[in-house]
Amino acid sequence: MNWRDIPLKLFFTNMLITAIYTIGVLSALYAALLAPERATTAVMASGLINGIATILLIVFIDPKISILADDVINQKGSYINLKSASIMMVTSRLLGTLLAQVLFIPGAKYIAWFTQFIV
Repeated sequence: MNWRDIPLKLFFTNMLITAIYTIGVLSALYAALLAPERATTAVMASGLINGIATILLIVFIDPKISILADDVINQKGSYINLKSASIMMVTSRLLGTLLAQVLFIPGAKYIAWFTQFIV
């Protein structure tokens, strides 16, 4: 595996989407504590956050990984490239989970602020 061959845009995009997934529910619950008058709206926002993260994953990440897998099946690509891409995706998910720890409180404050416009 050559670290220079890692597509950095895909790596960081997957990291950010994983961070959004990780904090979606917990930040919404914490936002309910920050804005108790809009607690129900804040808790229900977790579904919206996870829905947006799912759409981002489907649009930006899945097609690129699927193309790599198709190339290997059709013998146009190398299995080693697919394996290194898989390792890259696992690493970016791990780093995305760590990034989520940094984004947890700001995410909750943003949800609490944003709920005033939804109600």
